[in-house]
Amino acid sequence: MEFVDAALKFQVAMSSFAAQRVLGVLPGSNTETVKAAQEKLYRTGEAAKKVFMTNTALFGAFQFADKAQSALASFASDTLSGKVLSPSYLKHVAESSVHLASDAVGALGSSHSRDLLKDQFGNTFDVIGFVNHVSAPKHLAEDGTYPLDEMVKQCYSHGDYPALWYVEGLGERYATAYLNDSLATGKELHGLLTTGKMLAADQKIQTMMHAGIGIIFAKHAVGQLTPWSTDGEIQAAVEVFTTLVNNNSLPGCIGAALESLGLVSRTWHGQLVARISAVLKATNQDLYEFFWHGCGRAMYFSPMYMMPGLSPWDAADSEPTEETARRNARAGVAWAFTIVNSRHPDIAANFLRHKAERIADNDAYTNGVYSTLTMATDMVPGHRFVRAFGTFQPEDAPGLASWNKQIGLGAGMKIDKIHADLSAANKLGEVFRYHEDLPSYAAAQAAQAAVPAAE
Repeated sequence: MEFVDAALKFQVAMSSFAAQRVLGVLPGSNTETVKAAQEKLYRTGEAAKKVFMTNTALFGAFQFADKAQSALASFASDTLSGKVLSPSYLKHVAESSVHLASDAVGALGSSHSRDLLKDQFGNTFDVIGFVNHVSAPKHLAEDGTYPLDEMVKQCYSHGDYPALWYVEGLGERYATAYLNDSLATGKELHGLLTTGKMLAADQKIQTMMHAGIGIIFAKHAVGQLTPWSTDGEIQAAVEVFTTLVNNNSLPGCIGAALESLGLVSRTWHGQLVARISAVLKATNQDLYEFFWHGCGRAMYFSPMYMMPGLSPWDAADSEPTEETARRNARAGVAWAFTIVNSRHPDIAANFLRHKAERIADNDAYTNGVYSTLTMATDMVPGHRFVRAFGTFQPEDAPGLASWNKQIGLGAGMKIDKIHADLSAANKLGEVFRYHEDLPSYAAAQAAQAAVPAAE
């Protein structure tokens, strides 16, 4: 029955969003009457989507179909305006088609590539399952407590690879329990990760616990926004989010929670990304950077980009409108891509073997690799897959050349040094956004932190 209900809601969501977009390209679409109708259709689609958005297959089909509808609506608008006749428009279409074909051939062109694609699918679905199916309660016990210690032990009992994802899922459920209690009682939610059991807990859980609570705070803050919300309404929602994050986060880990605003917006509220981005760019540069890193992480996990030929790397380069956002988005894709596939480093090697030229214009890919493995090193000291990744070297000459250019020899030692430096500076949350030359940034932060102690 649950699947039938989800399938029915899928149809409602698709029809609602399709009608909303059709209204947007018709003559007179700027009238208040049409905007009101579009907003109503959007809210109907969003309400229906909530029923199936945890079903990976249905949500993936929705994302693909919704993207197609958006593209058709944009094409219709461009046709009416005459943009389709411009040489730059035709060039962009041609380049996109070449990339699509190239990615499909790269993913399916050999038995080795097909095997790696199968492994990548398996890794991604495993991770989604770990986060979504952690067996932690979403409500406080009758006495107002939460079995945090027991849940943490359970998360780490699954082994090195699943542990950090289970901890992120635990963070979501932990925040859900306390946020629901706060909303029901009117008590301010404060000190969630800085007091009580969390303060006494092993600090290695903090980064992904922060990422988990950030997801819940972001869902709470932006869930009622629409593409027609005013800038003031968007700013108010952002302030709700940042207040919750600031009141419940450790200073050194706050970036992990802030990044979740982008993850949530890009995953479940795609039409809001541009609007939220514009408000953040004008008001909060730090959050703007974390936001786009989170968007990049969401791009990797988007089920539609699991289809051969569709690429989260292209999305990271094309969706942001300026370079800071673009580098953070690409770093976010690399962050997720690397850690999800860390138990199969040849997946990264195969990507670099065939697509290194697509990421050669800056170090955002390298930043994402180092950042995510630093996070995993902190959460699981001695993480066996991180250790193996840090010493991995492809056997073929082209693969080795690309690997050494983008990741480099001695990657494991660099990751250990970055981790030590950021830990000393109490800034591990900074691995959730892009920094040019991350090893140098981390070393500078550690040196700066050591100055008062030396004095």
